[in-house]
Amino acid sequence: MTRNAIVREQVRAGVVECPLCKRQIAAPTDHLLVYGAVESLTAENADALECPACTGVTFIVDPPDPTDAPD
Repeated sequence: MTRNAIVREQVRAGVVECPLCKRQIAAPTDHLLVYGAVESLTAENADALECPACTGVTFIVDPPDPTDAPD
């Protein structure tokens, strides 16, 4: 089973492939979702992305910070 998440950097770059249907999402910032109230919806504050092809929702995650690795 694939992980239903994409890295935030992919959204910023505009290069997103839906992990559910494997289709390229054109203009991913047009399909962002946020859970809560925000003034403007951006790649920085989005929580998820809805695929316009399969209507599946994929969570947006930040890459792990290498400085947070255990010693």
